[in-house]
Amino acid sequence: MPMSYSRYTFPLAKFAFVLLLIFGLKPFTVLSQTLNKEVQNRREKLVEILPDGLIVLPSKWEEKAMEQPAWIQDATFYYFTSLATAPGAILLIDGPANRTILFSGPDPQTFGVPIPDFNVQNRPDWIGQSGVSAVMPNSEFVTYVRSRMNEGVKTVYLDQPRRPSPSEAPEGMLEVSGFHRMWQQSMSIAFPNVEIKSAAAAIGELVWIKSDYEVAQLTKNASYSAKALREGMTSIRDGLTQRQVEGEVVNACLQAGAEGPSFWPWVMTGPNAQMKRLVKSFYDDSNLNRTFKNGELVRVDVGCMAGGYGGDVGRTVPVSGTFSKDQATIWDILISGYLAGMKAMMPGKTLDQIREASILGMKEWGRTHPKDAEIVSVMAAESGGVGWHIHGVGIESGETAEPVLEAGSVIAFEPGFATAADAYYLEDMILITPTGYQVLTQDLPYTSSEMHSFLSKSR
Repeated sequence: MPMSYSRYTFPLAKFAFVLLLIFGLKPFTVLSQTLNKEVQNRREKLVEILPDGLIVLPSKWEEKAMEQPAWIQDATFYYFTSLATAPGAILLIDGPANRTILFSGPDPQTFGVPIPDFNVQNRPDWIGQSGVSAVMPNSEFVTYVRSRMNEGVKTVYLDQPRRPSPSEAPEGMLEVSGFHRMWQQSMSIAFPNVEIKSAAAAIGELVWIKSDYEVAQLTKNASYSAKALREGMTSIRDGLTQRQVEGEVVNACLQAGAEGPSFWPWVMTGPNAQMKRLVKSFYDDSNLNRTFKNGELVRVDVGCMAGGYGGDVGRTVPVSGTFSKDQATIWDILISGYLAGMKAMMPGKTLDQIREASILGMKEWGRTHPKDAEIVSVMAAESGGVGWHIHGVGIESGETAEPVLEAGSVIAFEPGFATAADAYYLEDMILITPTGYQVLTQDLPYTSSEMHSFLSKSR
């Protein structure tokens, strides 16, 4: 692996190794200093892109839901601070003043019980870990912003959600949900003369290219995620339920060495694997729980979280352990396009070019398998055919993808196709290297014969 995949990178591994040899620092200390340099570098690059205003990035403020395995920090706040736990904090990057301030929230509480000294005791550590200029109580946030406005700074940059979320506020009322929408609304009220702009594009540009440190962590997470996928796939049986296999996946993440799932597993069988049904699970109290039946296919879409970063990988699994003849044909056509698209991956290629290569791969299958020409034409169609979805993987397991691949991008290649009662899908985590690509999720089956062989060994 080259020392650097990014034009923004810091030679992290070399820095940590030299410190370890010279100063005899403990690995944790070296890691902390490495992250300190990394997040400072990220903030400097963000200011280069957005030099004219205040960049305001809040942490998560709410306690974790009882159903969550752990408290989960806001991804953007974590990316620019490396602080996994800092509820009620606000990162303010003041580009014009060349200053970064971390505004600390009051001590939190849960079940109505205060947690004394929770934030206060961490403030010295926050300066050392994140490399900010100062830590102040967030009661001083409004005063600071107003003083900078009076000094001539008229622009505030805020992050935006990675995907749109519906508003729950009745017409004529202020927003009552949506972390980013509510922040924009509150800032507009507190500072009516400020121009609020989006920092999302600039943040996305930085996040798109991973440092050596990030690549190393994502490589570990890909290994954990692949193991969890294998465990989930091999535990599927006729008569079991989706929930039972979801539990196997979560346990596999923990047994592999991860801290838990990066998202709740999608183990969706039969009609639940269709996208219109699958997304309903986000609002269904049973998560669309359903019993596996022989003859049906299962979408197994999983990821493991560790080191503040996520993972994402998946396959389509026949409940019986064997695809039917028609299912195997469709699956192998999809795989032919998938592998063709993967082979086209390298720096400078656009996502559209990857999709075009995938379609050509399926059409090549049709030329060499004339009996499959009709289904190939359906799958290669612009409308109703395979959807060649590509997204980034990082702190969030589903990051926005930039239009052009670059060395250091870590992507999830995620095509899907539905026909009649069946839905087909697969996914890998892939690192774009200076000369091509590297699949990070190893030891997984692709073709129908590979899938049959893999499943037969576990039954």
